[in-house]
Amino acid sequence: MSQICCLNPDCHNPPVPNTTKFCPNCGVPLIILRNHYHPIKPLGGGGFGKTYLAEDIDKLNEKCVIKQFAPQTQNTYALNKAKELFAEEARRLKDLKHPQIPQLQAYFDENDCLYLIQEFIDGENLLIELANKGNFNDRKIRELLLDLLPVLKIVHSQNIIHRDIKPENIMRRQSDGKLFLIDFGASKQLQGTMRPGTVIGSFGYASLEQMEDRQVYPASDLFSLGASCFHLMSGIHPWNLWKTQGYSWVKEWPKHLQQSVSLELGQILDKLLQLEYQDRYQSADSVLLALQKPQVPSRVPPQNSQTLQNSQTPKPKLIPQLLILLGVLLGSGWLGYWLKIQREPLSTITPSTPSATPQPTTSLYESLPAPE
Repeated sequence: MSQICCLNPDCHNPPVPNTTKFCPNCGVPLIILRNHYHPIKPLGGGGFGKTYLAEDIDKLNEKCVIKQFAPQTQNTYALNKAKELFAEEARRLKDLKHPQIPQLQAYFDENDCLYLIQEFIDGENLLIELANKGNFNDRKIRELLLDLLPVLKIVHSQNIIHRDIKPENIMRRQSDGKLFLIDFGASKQLQGTMRPGTVIGSFGYASLEQMEDRQVYPASDLFSLGASCFHLMSGIHPWNLWKTQGYSWVKEWPKHLQQSVSLELGQILDKLLQLEYQDRYQSADSVLLALQKPQVPSRVPPQNSQTLQNSQTPKPKLIPQLLILLGVLLGSGWLGYWLKIQREPLSTITPSTPSATPQPTTSLYESLPAPE
C-alpha cells in the first residue's frame, strides 16, 4: 500500500497509509499539493524548511522532490533573506540547463508556504558515500573533478556562483555513478553584494572572500571544491581544522592525509586551496587543463618546498664533473693504474662489486604512507 505524509513543518511527518485523512501525530489534514504532488516521506530539513520525497501523479507517479519553505525564525531580516534565497533558487534552476543539475518542475505558494518541485536524483550524497565506503583515493578525486568541473563551467558561464559546494551538495546517481550539483539556494549573481555580516556558505568550505562578505568569483567555488576534495581524501571536516587554525590548514593539508597522492594532483589541490582568490585557478577550464597537463604550482606549501626544490635543482654540467673526476684520479694514483690495465689482456681484469643503486627521491605527496 502506498504512503503519504503530512506537510506540517512543525511535525516530524510520519509516513502513514495513503487512505489516512489526518496526520496521527499533529492532526493536520493530509493533502496532495496541487492535486498531483503526493508527499511520501521527509528527506531532511533545516531552519528554513523541509524536503520531501514525492510522486507526481500526472506523470505516472514519477518520483520528484518537494522543497518547502517554512522558516522557523521571527527575525524579519533573516526571514526576508531566506525568502529571497528560496525564490532565487527557483530562478536559478529555471535558467540552468545541464543534465547534471536537477531540473525545476514547479514553483508556487500554497497554504501560506512556498514550494519548489524538483527532479529527484536516485542516489546518495558524497558525505554519505564517504561514511559508507571510506576515504577517496587519488583516482576517485580525479574522476570527481573531471565529472563536476564541466557542470561548474556552465554555472559560471551564466554569472552564477554556487557559494555552497560541499560533499552534501554533490549527489552520485545510483544508476550510472554520475555526479549532480544540488542546492542552489545560496547561489548568487556575480554583481551586487549582500548586507554586511551576512555569510552565505558553510564554515570550512567557504573561501576567505566569502567569510569576509566580499565579492565572490568562480575561484570562490573552486576553493570550496578543493576543500571538498580534501574532506573526501582525509575524512576530516575542514571546519574542524578551521575553528582551531583558521585558514592556516590549507598550507599543510597533505599532513592530514593517511594515503598517498600523486604530485600532479597535489599541485592542483595546492592551487585550488590558495588563500587569496587571485592565486587560485580562475576558471573550471583552467583546472581541467591542469588535470590533462601537469602544472607547477605558483606557490609551494612550506612542508613541500625542500622536496620540490631538490627535485627542481639543475644538475651540474657534464664537463665540470669530468674535470673533478680527473683531478681525483690523478691525485690518488688511480689514473696510472687505469692506463696500465688498458694494456693488459682483458682476461686478467677482475670485475669490481657494483655499488648499491641510489633510490630516487619522491615528493611529499608520494612519500605519504600507502593505504591499507
